[in-house]
Amino acid sequence: MGLYYGSVGHPHTTEEVKPASSLTLRTEEIDQLQNSVKTLTAERDQLKNSLNTNTMEKDQLQSSLSTMTTQRDQLQQSLNTKTKEKDQLQSSLSTMTTERDQLTQSVKTKTNEKDQLQSSLSTMTTQRDQLQQSLNRKTKEKDQLQSSLSTMTTEKDQLTQSVKTKTNEKDQLQSSLSTMTTERDQLQQSLNTKTREKDQLQSSLSTMTTERDQLQRSLNTKTKEKDQLQSSLSTMTTERDQLQRRYITMTTERDQLQRSLNTKTNEKDQLQSSLSTMTTQRDQLQRILNTKTKEKDQLQGSLSAMTTERDQMKTRLRFYEKPCEEGWWKFDSSCYYLSSTKDTAGAEQRSCKAMGADLVVINSREEQIFIHGFKMNVWIGIYIKDKSWIWVDNTAVTSTYWMSGETNDHENKNCVEITQAASDPLKSWKSLPCTTKTASVCEKKAPTQ
Repeated sequence: MGLYYGSVGHPHTTEEVKPASSLTLRTEEIDQLQNSVKTLTAERDQLKNSLNTNTMEKDQLQSSLSTMTTQRDQLQQSLNTKTKEKDQLQSSLSTMTTERDQLTQSVKTKTNEKDQLQSSLSTMTTQRDQLQQSLNRKTKEKDQLQSSLSTMTTEKDQLTQSVKTKTNEKDQLQSSLSTMTTERDQLQQSLNTKTREKDQLQSSLSTMTTERDQLQRSLNTKTKEKDQLQSSLSTMTTERDQLQRRYITMTTERDQLQRSLNTKTNEKDQLQSSLSTMTTQRDQLQRILNTKTKEKDQLQGSLSAMTTERDQMKTRLRFYEKPCEEGWWKFDSSCYYLSSTKDTAGAEQRSCKAMGADLVVINSREEQIFIHGFKMNVWIGIYIKDKSWIWVDNTAVTSTYWMSGETNDHENKNCVEITQAASDPLKSWKSLPCTTKTASVCEKKAPTQ
């Protein structure tokens, strides 16, 4: 009987240890699956974030593409306008060139040609300075466009870095797949082990059939424990299956996000290519526009020079329309006398009065150019009365031709001369004290025929 009870105690101990070991293995498997689910959840969140980032980049590139298209259309419209202006200026230049040739032929034999050419040279110098300023502005615009190109190059490098990042994420996903395959093999081995354990238990049950009556109470107790452990094992198996299904769902979502990411990347590359094309077209149109602008400015400068030259030639032609008294010059409906001496403004006015004239009153742009053409500093008939400028014939001053740098501060400078210090005849008035001694121009009505 002692041997009988010793034999009974050994099988019961083995049966108690086996379910506990299986439960531990199941718990470890559940923990591994739980960790795998957490890893896949984190990967899914990363892919969603990457998808959102690429969507924003796509929208930004789409907006940039629209902006570039609008700029290209505006530049094209500006180019057409500049071309029309160039054609109009070219036509005007041709007309003015014809007029210049005719006027040049008329006054070829006249004197003062040297002085007129000198005035034209000064005008050309001013125009050259203006063109130099325009060139500097265009150079600044070129630098700004170069800066924009550098910015686009930086964006290209950022896109290249994003592609490398996506490649690394793909490698991580491949590694996770390998890990999942290894876990599946471990689960299969565990199932084979449990099958062998079941066969061994079945063999032990056949051997112990003769001891069943004596061990029934103990067996019932162990059976209850086994049922409880079996129930726990079933619960663990159900949880494992649920985690396995969740893992499959996560894998499917990851694949969908990966495909969506690839699609967004392709769309971004296409928009980037379109943006580069638009940028190239914009730069080409900008260069054409710059060329047309330079041509327009050159033609505008030539037109202005021709206009000034034409006006001066017309002014000179008026010298010969109708004769005045000997020593007087004819212009429009007046005769003009250039003094041969220099005196104060008051003395020069009295000298003009003695000849039945007054210091000259400037009534037009052409008359101003005519008086400046004497090539001498001369008094004109304007002075300050009651803190305001007035002509010697008591008419109000409506048009002025002050030289650059002259201000409204004319304290103790109550008279005005036309000075040769100014190259522009339309900006040659200078205020001086009336006691200054200089030449003068007298004006009186021309005799009628």
